[in-house]
Amino acid sequence: MTKENKRLIIFFLLLSIFLLLILFGLKFNCPIKSTFHISCPGCGLTRSITSLLHLNILDSIYYNILGIPLFLFLATSYLLIVIDVIKKRNYLQSFLHRLSKYYLVIIILLIITFILNNIHKI
Repeated sequence: MTKENKRLIIFFLLLSIFLLLILFGLKFNCPIKSTFHISCPGCGLTRSITSLLHLNILDSIYYNILGIPLFLFLATSYLLIVIDVIKKRNYLQSFLHRLSKYYLVIIILLIITFILNNIHKI
């Protein structure tokens, strides 16, 4: 087993644990909101993903518009890790490289989310 495969398996396990904790209602306190009393772009993501897992898509969008894209990113990564380990390929690395070309779109989405979170008082 290569070093990269070990990293993929560790990431796979951590991602699985994180998703299970969210599914069972784990809540995180945002350090930015606690310190500065403003919502960051990540505020509401836990509630958004939890709502998405319970198939409440409108609630998911309300809590954080990045919940659905983040969930799709995590699900895709999860699947690619499994494929990479089984087939001994680097599909995840290729996927992340292609995704990095859209960094401006990601930054704009983060700014929009920051604004919406503070308007909704998430």
